[in-house]
Amino acid sequence: MTVLREKHDGIQGKRIMYVARKVEGPWLIRKSASHRGVRGVLYDADAYIDRPLEKARS
Repeated sequence: MTVLREKHDGIQGKRIMYVARKVEGPWLIRKSASHRGVRGVLYDADAYIDRPLEKARS
């Protein structure tokens, strides 16, 4: 399992699960045009990809 610990490390997935000591937010943000998303901050957190992104078909 890869563990990311440096500033600005990121993960991508369809569904990401987390365990955190403290959660700040969530805030509603604009992703593109009329699509919305949520943003928040997790403190002392572990996150896991529960459902990975689908691979592009060739």
